[in-house]
Amino acid sequence: MNINVLSHKQTDNKMTMEEIENIELQRKEKLPKQKFFKNAMEKQKLSIVYLMVWTKICGGSKIILEYANRLSMRGHEITIITYDKKPTWFGLNKNIKFIQLNVNQKMENNIPKCDLIVTTSWKNIYSAIKANCAPVVYFEQGGSHIFDIDNLEATKRKIVKQRISEVEFIYTVSNDTQKIIKEQYGKEAFVVANAIDESIFYADESKKSKRVINITTIGSEEFSFKRIGNIIEAVKIIKQKHKNIEFNWITQTEPKKYKDIKAIINPKQKLIGDILRNTDIYVCASDYESFGLPVLEAMTCGAAIITTDNGGISDFVTDKENGLIINKNDIQDIVNKIEILIQDRKYMKYLADNAKKDSKNFNWDKSVIRLEQYYRQISQYEIK
Repeated sequence: MNINVLSHKQTDNKMTMEEIENIELQRKEKLPKQKFFKNAMEKQKLSIVYLMVWTKICGGSKIILEYANRLSMRGHEITIITYDKKPTWFGLNKNIKFIQLNVNQKMENNIPKCDLIVTTSWKNIYSAIKANCAPVVYFEQGGSHIFDIDNLEATKRKIVKQRISEVEFIYTVSNDTQKIIKEQYGKEAFVVANAIDESIFYADESKKSKRVINITTIGSEEFSFKRIGNIIEAVKIIKQKHKNIEFNWITQTEPKKYKDIKAIINPKQKLIGDILRNTDIYVCASDYESFGLPVLEAMTCGAAIITTDNGGISDFVTDKENGLIINKNDIQDIVNKIEILIQDRKYMKYLADNAKKDSKNFNWDKSVIRLEQYYRQISQYEIK
């Protein structure tokens, strides 16, 4: 089964992530911390506003939208506000209110009265606090400001530290990211692990070819920390020796450097599930990840995992037990580990079976209930 075909793609909105970031870097005003009083009543049904910078396909966006859907289905009133387009790759619950702002609208002036505001990037912390209509919760899913802070440009580093210091409540997706937030910013973060949509991501051994080895990776070449180029170069080397290799590259953006590689651009979740069910080996070469959701999804679908020790995966990948750990920025090590699995199909199945079993620990019911309880605790606070 060869699924190396172009899927649909979204066009960029008129305000890009870079433009939003540039606006935020100009906002040097230091905001006072929010002042609260505690209401004795814990609210059961909440009005929650999510602020998003990016709604295109990626693990971070998917997690935010998944929580929005599931909280909406549990009876909470959910609003999403963004400068980006409504995602076509993800089916949003019809009860969710989606507001796309234009370039002339300030986000802080368009946040309705609610029980809490969830800011999903440091880039909209300012707007969330400036609105001053509800407690602000910062959902940290990682990035260069977490994993590569020393190499940030000085102004950006100062503004990011300033904004995170202004937020009272923070939660994140892994124990590794929680530790870094404490070390870099001196802030305590609550952990809610990501989870798997088992209606989309599940194993089906009948989908796998007996003759072809399918290797898959997910990520845009534009995000240099994901080292997609290293994976592509490693697969090229493997293909010189083995003719029965098919490579599936799922990406949010159309390739610019690797135009000779067919890519699956912005596919819907169902297609990603189909691709991963057909995958024998999933490769992640990231320098860092806050969680590494595609790795976990591939595990659930029955793929053998090859990954760097990038931080986020430490909660669910154990070297030589349910995956193989590779050195960072090491093309030859990717080649070596793929070769091990090609030569020893029983070992590949052993790793895949263990991965499939261990992935069952991450389910949405558990994560949503944990997040809901956390939100309810915060909703007891009201702005003075």
